[in-house]
Amino acid sequence: MASNKKKKKLRYGSPQQIRPQAMTEQQMRIQKMRDELNAPDPNDPHVFTRYKVLTYPFDVLFPPYALYRIWCKKSEFNKTEKIVQSALCVLIMLYFLRFVLFPV
Repeated sequence: MASNKKKKKLRYGSPQQIRPQAMTEQQMRIQKMRDELNAPDPNDPHVFTRYKVLTYPFDVLFPPYALYRIWCKKSEFNKTEKIVQSALCVLIMLYFLRFVLFPV
């Protein structure tokens, strides 16, 4: 059977809810720290942005253009990603040249 209980509204006088004007300094510091901890991290890396996802296939299909997209000024890659993606492009180009110039 379904329960017919009504939820009790919290009033400002109840201990569960505190008025913003009635907050002590300690409560305001705690609230500020909670807000800072729950805020998104501005240095959080965004791995799968649209620009990066469109650049990844060029690593395999056309590495010189991928190098351009990785190192241009509007690139969204950070320094570590630039180095790793550049190394990947260079390895793919060397692999391609090895089997084109010196076929087995």
